[in-house]
Amino acid sequence: MKSYSKKDLILKTIIETYLEGNNPVGSNELNHKVSIPASTIRVYFKKLSDEGVLTQLHISSGRIPTFSAMKAYWYEQLCEDEIVINDLALLEFLLDKFEIYTLVYGGDELILQDITKVNDKFIILDFGQNELVLRFSQDSLVFLQRLIGLDLKSIENLAFRVEFKELLEKITMLKKAMVYYRYNESKAYQIYQNDEFAKLLSPQIGFYFNDKLQFDPLFEEGFMGLKLKSTFLGKESNVVFAGSVYSDFKTMLNIIKEAA
Repeated sequence: MKSYSKKDLILKTIIETYLEGNNPVGSNELNHKVSIPASTIRVYFKKLSDEGVLTQLHISSGRIPTFSAMKAYWYEQLCEDEIVINDLALLEFLLDKFEIYTLVYGGDELILQDITKVNDKFIILDFGQNELVLRFSQDSLVFLQRLIGLDLKSIENLAFRVEFKELLEKITMLKKAMVYYRYNESKAYQIYQNDEFAKLLSPQIGFYFNDKLQFDPLFEEGFMGLKLKSTFLGKESNVVFAGSVYSDFKTMLNIIKEAA
C-alpha cells in the first residue's frame, strides 16, 4: 500500500469525499476521516489552495479539488488496462448513477491474414470473417503486402502516418459495423455542447487515445475519457468511458470488476 505524506493524504481524502457526495469538504468533516486536528487541516487547506489544487466556491463553504488535482488523481488511481463486462443491467445502472457515456466496439484485434489482387481493379484485405476492398494500384499493393500479420489497430496507425485516406475510410466503416454498445449519448453531448459530440459516437474516437487516459484537448476542460481493452458479453473489444473529471470512475470500475 502506498504511503502518503500528511498533505497528500488530506488532498486524496478531500477528492474521494467530494466524489462520494459532490459537496464541498470542510475541515471538521475531514477531521473525522483522517484523524488530523481541524486546525492542522486548515493550514494544509491554505497550502493546497496556494498550489492550485483546491478551490473554495464561497467564503463560508468547504474546499473542492480543481481540474488539475483531479487529473493527477486519475492518473494515479486508474490502474486498470482491461475490464470484463458481463452484466448489462448493472453497467447501465452505474452509467446512469455516475453520469458516464460509454462506447464499446470491436475490430482493433482483427489480424490481416492475406491480400488478394482481383483483375488489376481491386485489392481485397482478408481479416478472416471480415474483408476490406480497395481500388488497385501497384504502390498500394506493395504497401499492403508488408502489413500481413498485423492487427487492425497497427494498420490504422500506419495508414494515418502515410495518409492512406481510402484505407482509413474503409477501416472506419468496418469499425462502425462492429459497434457493440453505446449508452448515455446525452452525456456525450454535454461534454462538447456542439456538433463535435458526434466524434464520441464513432469508434474512431479510440484512435486519438495515445494513452488510456485523455483530457484536453481531445475533451473539453473539466471532462475526460478512459479507453480500456474489454471483454463485452464474451466479445473481445475496446470500451471508451467519458464524463466529468468529478464522476467516480474508480468506484464504477471496482463494482464492474467485482461483478465479473
